[in-house]
Amino acid sequence: MSAALSWLVQARLPSLFERDRRATEKQCPECLSDIPVAARRCAFCTARLDPVPAEERPPA
Repeated sequence: MSAALSWLVQARLPSLFERDRRATEKQCPECLSDIPVAARRCAFCTARLDPVPAEERPPA
């Protein structure tokens, strides 16, 4: 029983973290790095980004 529960947790846990990361990060169009949704400039390549309207941002 514990082996089945362990397998289930290991199979589902990464997808939960990926879903949360997608909600708070976006990809830079220039260097393809993951950056926060609210960022106006990429921390890696310093490309200027279009701001995301507040109503489209995920809740903090």
